[in-house]
Order: sequence, then C-alpha cells, then structure tokens
Amino acid sequence: MAGYSEEGEMEPTGVRESVNVPMPEPLFKNTSRTYPTFNTSIPDQYRFQQFKREFDARYLSGKYRLPQFICMWLPNDHTAKPRPAAGYPYRASYVADNDLALGKLVQLFSHSPFWKNMAIFVTEDDAQDGQDHVGAHRSVLLVISPYSRTGVSHVHTSMLSILKTFDLIFGLPPINQYDAAATSLTNCFSNYPDSAPYNALPSDKRIFDPAKAHDPDFYSKRGLPLPPSAKLDDPAEIRRQMERHED
Repeated sequence: MAGYSEEGEMEPTGVRESVNVPMPEPLFKNTSRTYPTFNTSIPDQYRFQQFKREFDARYLSGKYRLPQFICMWLPNDHTAKPRPAAGYPYRASYVADNDLALGKLVQLFSHSPFWKNMAIFVTEDDAQDGQDHVGAHRSVLLVISPYSRTGVSHVHTSMLSILKTFDLIFGLPPINQYDAAATSLTNCFSNYPDSAPYNALPSDKRIFDPAKAHDPDFYSKRGLPLPPSAKLDDPAEIRRQMERHED
C-alpha cells in the first residue's frame, strides 16, 4: 500500500497507514481485516495466530465454508536487519521464525477435517535475496498434500507452473500464453494419498525464541507505553522519510 510505515507496534497489522487506498469490492469482501501483510517488523508467529483465530471461528466452527483458494504471506524468510531487542538477534532468526510458522500452519491444516482435500504450495516472494548455489533465478518450492510425492522433482518448473496447476485444479482456462505453455506440477502428486498429520518441530531458541519476539500488541499486553509515533503531517518528517527511502 502507498504511504505506510512498518514500525510494527500498531495493532492488529503492525502497519501505520497514512494514505487510504481503495480496494476492489470483490477483493475487499474476501480479505482478512486482521492479517498482517508484508512487514518484517511482525513475527510470522503473530500472523499464524491471527490466521488460526479466523480459521477456528469461521471454518472449523462450521459458520462458513472453507474457501476453495486461500492466499497468505509468511514473509519473514525475506529477512531484515538483526533486531536483538525485538527477538531477532540474527538474520537467520527471521528464517527460523518463518520455518516455525509454516510448520504450525501445516500442522493446523493436517489435523483439520479439510486435510484430505487440500494442497499447499509454498514459494518465496523472490529469489534475489540470497542466491542459490546453482543459479540466481532458482527458488524453493514445496508441495504439501496427502497426495504429494516424497522426495525431489527433477522436472523443470517456474512460477507459472504454480498458476498452471491452479488452472488444472479448478478447471480454469489459461490466463495467457505463459501459463498455457508452462509445465504443470503434476509430477509432484501421487494417486495414493497419505493422510498422516504433521506435527511442527520447535525452533532452536539460540536462534529464535518466539517468546521474545515483539508482536504488534507487545506493549499493550504488558501495559507499556507505545514508542513515539511519527508525525505523519509534519513536512520535516515526510522529507526525512523520503530521503531515507531514496538512500
């Protein structure tokens, strides 16, 4: 969104919005009001908890049907500068936070009654921050489902392969020539399901301790005053922020 800052202390999403950006109505109706988007000042553990609250209240309760498609971000694998006082002493702490949140998410889904019909596709937002040992364009892709094969697929795939697989699952026509020509991820699936649930493993607390990570409600939970807020209508502050982003 245009005109936002990511200090991380604003409930529930950690983002302070200085500009109100309209959202198309169909997207607005189907978007969470409490789930934080891309903001590395917020623990992915907090994102998981926010999602779990909605998942339990809306779908496990039976009040609403589970959507056929859910898109969500767990962005802390992108990493950011170390923030020891906020629970992130190393860049690797962000990755450990991300791994733990993803594990908890798979645990939540795989222990739910929806698991037998689910497939989870996990990839990075981009591949440029930490180049792969073979090629800078390579990125991770995980396919998690009762029907997914174990091991590594050696079929060449791309980001468009994920979209093409969505097309095939939902019976949709290609969006354009790129997903029409892409290789699908059918090689990642088997005809024989294994519905065994997954249990998340704890993180190494020497690298990341969830109890020390600052949530957006870290201060309010403890009755502490919030850090000083930026003066969003102060020309000097606006100029300082612009210069910082230009650097």
